[in-house]
Amino acid sequence: MKPVIPPLPFVESYQDASTHQMMLEDVVRTTSYEDALKEVVTPSSHVLDFGTGTGVLAIFAARAGAARVDAVDRSSFLKYAKHIAKSTGFPDIRFHHADHQTLVLDKKADILVSEWMGHFLFFEAMMGPLLKVRDQWLAEAGRMVPASVSMHAGLLIDESFHDERAFFLGNPYGIDFSVIADQPLRQIRRVRVEANQLDASRFHLGTLDMKTVTSPPEVLKARGKVRQAALSYGIIAWFDTQLTEKVRFGTGPDDAPTHWEHLYFPFPEPYVIVPDREISIEIRPPCQPEDQDPTWAWGISDGEVSLYVDERETFAEAGRDPDEDVAL
Repeated sequence: MKPVIPPLPFVESYQDASTHQMMLEDVVRTTSYEDALKEVVTPSSHVLDFGTGTGVLAIFAARAGAARVDAVDRSSFLKYAKHIAKSTGFPDIRFHHADHQTLVLDKKADILVSEWMGHFLFFEAMMGPLLKVRDQWLAEAGRMVPASVSMHAGLLIDESFHDERAFFLGNPYGIDFSVIADQPLRQIRRVRVEANQLDASRFHLGTLDMKTVTSPPEVLKARGKVRQAALSYGIIAWFDTQLTEKVRFGTGPDDAPTHWEHLYFPFPEPYVIVPDREISIEIRPPCQPEDQDPTWAWGISDGEVSLYVDERETFAEAGRDPDEDVAL
């Protein structure tokens, strides 16, 4: 009897071909993975593709000459991946409808490849399952693709982002929306920014070696000074990845656009930044189980003024009856 794999929020989105089209149209992403597999695959390689989707990375590995390719996905979209591989001339790719808990192989792989990165890496909570697959099914001398990822951030100084999120504060249509007015300013949003919309300083939030990291980080922190006095309206975050020694790509405002875009962590009110004060920022990635909606927390401090936002509090407030605070 086959194990039952419960549907999860992100799995459902990957049953839609348009989701896969969006990712495959990202030429930076897709061609970088193909180049990386060409670099590391040898005629004796056993490649494991975790989260195969349409099977493209598995096909790249087979096309590069791998001796064996196993492709894993928990979505029912896997049936299309099998057909795509067969009709492209790679019927020997072994497909497994499984997840990190139910996958069973008869041997460990030499290369574990996965395009597991959500927006700012952690949005889809796939890193934890990937590490479990690595620990169980990657040979001791095996390699990870990507080999490492790094997290970066900058401070937004373009007020138009804040103005858009502050829509309710202006009492549009002459209606008092004050009870919900600041909620959009305490929730993340995916955006695309240009480098000139940020202060010129960049904050390095850490690098993860995917062969040795043991778990997703609980908090990302960085310190630094800004280049100019300004009002900041939030943190913009992105990631870079080193797929192999020779192949990398970035997703930041100084890089070619990708489907990941950037994550905007807004400040409920503008924050004053000045060059002579060191700034510390932190971002706490989601820690919820995969079957729950992810929530983030973020903050900034210059040692005198601190600001902190936790989406859990925002959503808890959104679920509360505001009349409970009204004395009867």
